[in-house]
Formats: sequence, structure tokens, C-alpha cells
Amino acid sequence: MKLVSAKPFTFEGGKRAVLLLHGFTGNTVDVRELGRFLNEKGYTCHGPLYEGHGDTPEKLVTIRAEQWWKNVVEGYRFLQKQGHDEIAVVGISLGGVFALKMAYTFPVKGLVSMCAPVKPKSAEDLGRHVSLFTRRYKTILRTPPEQMEEEWGSLKPQSAKMVQTVQAVIEEAGKHIQEITCPALVVQSGKDHPVNLESADLLYERISSDQKSLIWYENSPHLVTRGPEKEKLHEDIYQFLKELDWGRF
Repeated sequence: MKLVSAKPFTFEGGKRAVLLLHGFTGNTVDVRELGRFLNEKGYTCHGPLYEGHGDTPEKLVTIRAEQWWKNVVEGYRFLQKQGHDEIAVVGISLGGVFALKMAYTFPVKGLVSMCAPVKPKSAEDLGRHVSLFTRRYKTILRTPPEQMEEEWGSLKPQSAKMVQTVQAVIEEAGKHIQEITCPALVVQSGKDHPVNLESADLLYERISSDQKSLIWYENSPHLVTRGPEKEKLHEDIYQFLKELDWGRF
């Protein structure tokens, strides 16, 4: 069985642009529907795909978070080359962490960080994401359970090295939150990992923006963009973007 790989997307719209960032072991499908919604409201939306994501587990575990950050920057540069001088950044999970890093590294019009961990996450927690992704992938391929366990056993040591780089990105972002001064919306689902729940309040408190807000989606899972409250999420993000001072930095 051959799986269709996820791909980056670009939805052309107006001059106002939004960079949409997916999470760890996820892919652009996690932010694509949001991108379509915002595009219908007139925004140009671009969602880069991190290297190794939307691919095989064997490929994923060989890539490091530093490369994914490069993919994010490439996405930002892509929008600039398309003539977009004003770019807002929206990210979920690790994409939310990258969105925070964008906000203190590059000039962005506004920031939306969804379910982003900025408190340290254990290697065990992050490794579980890779394990679940691997098992889902192998199940789709109808890999026999014994073979699946054997293959995961060979991938686990490599994934541990990758996870260390993810931990480093999260810890780095946590140290620079106070440098964020652009308008910010912090989004947090209620049915998420405890570290993420704690991170939401921490983010809201430490971001230095004069214009900032925190919205909870109590009935949503970690992937709030694909949860039962996604329509409300879409509208809340649109209203946040709509109220930004577009036209100048």
C-alpha cells in the first residue's frame, strides 16, 4: 500500500498574509482547514511542511528540530518573496512554539500560539508522540504487530536523539517569551497535556505585548484545529487578525 504524502499549501488571497505552522509528528492537514477559512476572508495563507513530516517514521527520526525551524523561516521568506510585507504567524503545538520564536526573531504583524508547550516536556512524553505516529503509520500499511514492534525497537534510539532537539527548542522559546511585543492570542484546549495547560497561563503572563488575550476551548483535544470547537476557533482567530493594525509595523 502506498500512502499519499502531505504537502505544503499556499492559498492566494490579499496582501495580508498568514504563515500557518503544524505540530510535531503532524502535518499541514492540521492547519489546512483554518487556512482555507482565512483565505475565504481575504488572507493569503501558506503552510510549510517540516522535513520528514508527512513521510515515513524511518525518515522522520533522522531529522532534527533545527531543520524544521529552517523550514519555518523558508516559509516566511516565501511569503516575503511573493510581495507580502505584513505577515502574521499562527501555529499549533510545536508549530506554536515556532510561532513564538518567529515573534521574537522576525517582524510579524501578530501571533497566534495554540496548545504550545513552553514548560519543559519530558523525553518520555515527546517520545510517545513518535511511537504513536509510528504505530499509526505501520497499522495503515498493515504491518504485523510483531514486525511493528521490531521496527519500532530499531527506530527508538534514533528518535531519542531527535526528541532532545525538540526539547531544546521548547526550552529556548521559554527563555525568550518576554521579548515578544507584537499582538498575541494564546489558544489552549481544555483536554490537553498538563504541561500545555500550565504553559498557556505562563505564556499569557510573560508575553510583553500590550494587546494580548487567552482563549480556552474546554471541550477540545490537543489538536484544537480539528476538534469539536474548530468553527469557534476559526472565527476567534479571524477576529484577532481583523483587529490588527495592518498597514504598518
